[in-house]
Amino acid sequence: MIKLYGFRVSNYYNMLRWAMLEKGIEFEEVHTMPSQDPEYLAKSPMGKVPSIEVDGTFLCETVVILDYLEDAFPATPLLPADPLARAKAREIMRVCELYIELSARRHYSHLFFGDEINETAVAEVKPVMEKGIRALNQLANFDPFITGSEFTFADIIVYQSFIYPANVAQAFYDWDIIADVKGLAESRELISAREHCKIVDADWQAALTEFQAGK
Repeated sequence: MIKLYGFRVSNYYNMLRWAMLEKGIEFEEVHTMPSQDPEYLAKSPMGKVPSIEVDGTFLCETVVILDYLEDAFPATPLLPADPLARAKAREIMRVCELYIELSARRHYSHLFFGDEINETAVAEVKPVMEKGIRALNQLANFDPFITGSEFTFADIIVYQSFIYPANVAQAFYDWDIIADVKGLAESRELISAREHCKIVDADWQAALTEFQAGK
């Protein structure tokens, strides 16, 4: 059985948990925080979460793990069959990760932990996110899912990639980034009605409440 290391406040952890639920994969959750301890670095060389363990072998980096899940459990595909369409789905996933989620992450220490505002980040983050939003508008289909008629990893990644950045954009720039992607609000409403999205969302909210109460 796969072991999934991480914690439910992490949107990247929730991407993998949701994907495995959708694919019907049996897995065990191992509550783990990011760590530079040698014991965890042996599992995840950068000390990040999430990571997985498969028969004693460890994998890290969310997009790598998603590719493994698709290869190892093809019965319920979450990428298009056509190679070019698969690549387009991955293109959307990378745009969201690199230019929206990771850019917004520079503000997380202030927004969620009360650290001092990083004025350099205030100036630099929005232009990168604007380019990401522009690219997503060009790439997304929303017919009804982000790559067309099939629900894919791209829908999971986009849904989870906007959860925290939407708060960042509103707090720092008075900017509704969801509204700025045509069709995204409707897509999120559609996806949020899926059984496994409801499970992951409810567990995330409970974990976030507990995390904020204990910080």
